[in-house]
Amino acid sequence: MTINPVVDETPVIEKMPGLGEYTEQARAQRLAWYRSATGASLDALREPGVPAELVRGNIENFVGTIDVPVGLAGPLLFDGEHARGPIIAPMATVEGAVLASTARGARAMTDSGGVVTRVLRQRMTRVPGFGFGSLEQAARFARWVPLQFDQLSARVREASRHALLLDVEAVQIGRDVHVRFCYETADATGQNMTSATTWHACQWILDHVGELSGVDVLWFIIEANMACDKKAASLNTIGGRGYRVVAETLLTRDVVERVLKTTPEMLHRTLQVFDDAAWHSGALGPDVDAANVLAAMFIATGQDAASVFESGTAMISSRFEGDDLLITLTLPSLLVATVGGGTGLPQQQAFLEALGCAGPGKARRLAEIVTGFCLALDISTVSAIAAGQFVAAHEQLGRNKRL
Repeated sequence: MTINPVVDETPVIEKMPGLGEYTEQARAQRLAWYRSATGASLDALREPGVPAELVRGNIENFVGTIDVPVGLAGPLLFDGEHARGPIIAPMATVEGAVLASTARGARAMTDSGGVVTRVLRQRMTRVPGFGFGSLEQAARFARWVPLQFDQLSARVREASRHALLLDVEAVQIGRDVHVRFCYETADATGQNMTSATTWHACQWILDHVGELSGVDVLWFIIEANMACDKKAASLNTIGGRGYRVVAETLLTRDVVERVLKTTPEMLHRTLQVFDDAAWHSGALGPDVDAANVLAAMFIATGQDAASVFESGTAMISSRFEGDDLLITLTLPSLLVATVGGGTGLPQQQAFLEALGCAGPGKARRLAEIVTGFCLALDISTVSAIAAGQFVAAHEQLGRNKRL
C-alpha cells in the first residue's frame, strides 16, 4: 500500500518589511510585499496622496491612501457663540444624496433666519478599575479616592499642560471599583491625553492606598470600559463625553412649503412618529441621520472616524411657535478636535482652515458648525420622508450609474 505524503501548500509569507519606518522607500517595499502576498495588482496604490514622512503618529505600516470624494454643503447662516455668518461645510462621503439633502436643509434654515448654536460643555473621561479581596475593602477605597482630588489634580498637571481635572467619582460594582476621572481637554478630543494623565494619577493612588489599613489592591487596569470609548452609552449622554452642543432653527411656513415641499404640521407629526419609534426600539436618541454628516465631516477634517458611533447619539425635537416650527437638535457627546490626530495632515488641515477651525482655540467653533449641519440633514431627510420624496431622491442621486 502506498501512502501519499500530505503536502502543505500554504504559502510562506515573509515578515513585513520596513516596520517602524516612515519613508517612501519603506512604503514601496511594503506595497511590493503586499502585492506578492495577495496576488493583487494594487496599481491604484502606486502613488500615495500624502508623503510617508507625514503620517507618523497617525498610522503604522503605511502603504497608500484612499481617495474619498469631498463635496460642499451650504452656505448655512450661523448665529452661534463661536460660529457666526454663512458657512460652507466640506463633507467626504460615497453616499449619494447626502450632500444634496444637507444643502437643501441648509437653504431652508438660512431662508428662515439661520441656525442658533451653543456649546454647553466639554468633557473627556477615563475610568480605570481596581480590584479588591472583599466588599468592605472596595467600599473603603471608594470612599477614600474622591477625597484625594487635590493630590490627583496635581499629578494631572504634572503630566499635561492641557488637561484639567474636574471630578473624580468612584463607582463600586461588587469587589471592583471604577474610578471615573472627568476632564476638560482644550482643543484636543483628549482620549490619549487623559489615558496618560490618569495613569500618572493612578500611580499616586497605588503608592498611597497603603494609608488605608487592611486595604490591598489585587489588580489595576487603566481602562475598565466605563468610559465607553467609541460606544454609545447612556452615562455619556447624561454625564458628558466630548462636547454637548445644541442647535435650533425656526422654520417659517413659507420656507417649509417652498423649499422642503411639505407642511410644518406634517414635518412635526413625522418627527413625533420618529420619537415614538426610537423610544420603543431603545435607541439612545430619536434623531434622523446625523451620523451621515458626522462621518463625512470627520473624514474631511481629520477626526477619529471611529468616534462617530458615540458622537452620533442625537436628540431632535420640534414645537410650534405661532405658525412657524421650532426644531432643536442636541448632540450630547460630540468628539471633535482642531489639534492632534489627523487634523495636521495637509488636505484635512486645508478644510479646517476653510472652516476657520484650524489650530488651537477653534474646537468649539467646529463643534457648533458640525451640529448645525447635522440639523440641516435631519430636517431635509425627515421632510423628504414626510413628503413621500425619500425614495425618489435616492433613486435620482444615490445610485451608481455605472452599475
